[in-house]
Amino acid sequence: MPSRGFQLLLALLLLLVAMPAVGARPALPPTEDVMKMLREIQTARLRGGAPQLARDLEASAEARPSDPMPRIYKAWLSFPADTCWNELKAVSVLHPENPWPHVGMGIIYVRWGLHAEARASLAAAVRIAPGFPPALWGEALLLQAESKPVEAEARLREALSRLDVPQLHTDLGLMLARRPEQEAEARAELARSVAAWPEQPEALETLARLARAAKDARQAAEVGELLVSLRPQDLEAHRAQGEAWLALGEREKAALSFGRYVALGGSSPAPLSMFARLNADLGRSAEEEKILTRLVSVDTADAEPVSRLASLAEARGDLAATEQWLLKASERAPKRSDFHARRGRLLVKQERWRDSLEAYRLALAAPEQRIAEAEAEAAAVVKRFRLMATPAKGTQEQIYNRVSLGLVALYMERLKEKPDLKGILKVRVQVDETGHATQVAVVYDSLGDALLAGHAYFAFLDAQYPPGRAEPVFQYVFRPPK
Repeated sequence: MPSRGFQLLLALLLLLVAMPAVGARPALPPTEDVMKMLREIQTARLRGGAPQLARDLEASAEARPSDPMPRIYKAWLSFPADTCWNELKAVSVLHPENPWPHVGMGIIYVRWGLHAEARASLAAAVRIAPGFPPALWGEALLLQAESKPVEAEARLREALSRLDVPQLHTDLGLMLARRPEQEAEARAELARSVAAWPEQPEALETLARLARAAKDARQAAEVGELLVSLRPQDLEAHRAQGEAWLALGEREKAALSFGRYVALGGSSPAPLSMFARLNADLGRSAEEEKILTRLVSVDTADAEPVSRLASLAEARGDLAATEQWLLKASERAPKRSDFHARRGRLLVKQERWRDSLEAYRLALAAPEQRIAEAEAEAAAVVKRFRLMATPAKGTQEQIYNRVSLGLVALYMERLKEKPDLKGILKVRVQVDETGHATQVAVVYDSLGDALLAGHAYFAFLDAQYPPGRAEPVFQYVFRPPK
């Protein structure tokens, strides 16, 4: 029978065999789990959660000092910066049996354009773990960077046959998207990837582009919505999303996207114009007016939004604003007859007869987009002034006498409405070398009758004077007959 001392020694040996060695290297975690963690790291960086994740990984590294994975993950938070490479290099020395640091350094080298160094790092990962799918992934990226697309695709498909994770589908989709004949497969790969991992801006942008090229407006809009969720401050992303929803007829969603574009300071004429028309279709005149006001401030040539502002102002009864917008529209498009005619009509409503006739005269002289009724409307205003069919002509005295005939005839009509109408009307005319009036000014008017003053204005403006610069003054005294 063994002695008691021998029994104690045997028990101790058995206990030591059963206990794990102090500082034993932990087994590699499942590759799928590591790739999932790398996706979470990328998502945290996009979503602003990187600082908190760094603190969590730091705590994990302190709690498990023999496990290199928390350090690898924390390093990946700064991928592909120098700090990431330095940390991965340190881990590779402390844990030579772990292929992940070499994979990380290899992909960083690819990003840096150091192809020879990338090849060496990825080869080291394969030596440690033959057929390691992430190493094959890194080799595919290297082959692509070396302009070897066929070999890169083959290597990536080999990796995918061993490891089905979103990152590999993404890179295969991006590779295939460069070839028009494989765009359909590229769309399928990218759609599969972003369905599992939507926080991929490049994949989303490419998928949206491919969807638009394939006339799949629904997919383009849905993918775009994922993209703007990642880039809430990217006004161009909101603009593109507004156009995508608009193409689908989703007007409310389009309005929200264009609204975000404007709120972020978007000021390109095309999307502002789309947004204005959209608000018009939705019956939101106040919003439409805000957008149009912004549009005319950035696009100083287009007269259409100015014209629309005039219509909106008139609809709400703001005649002063209506006139100002019509004047601005005419300044931008002086050959547009319709703008002048609309202003003429507006002035008739206000009984501003002289301004109205001036506007109608501009309308009749302008060659573009004429309104058929403008000529008759102008004639009606001319009739109110009782202007003669042919302008006065001759010496200053002859012109004075001819204008006098028209004024007296109109005065007699006006007395029917204003029996006590009387006073003095004095007009100054500036005549150029050719005998044409360049300016007519009513310098004194105690009558206070707009039609009589207007008749004198147009009669002297249209008259043909003797050649030579002159500045005659014509005065008339009106008294009711006894």
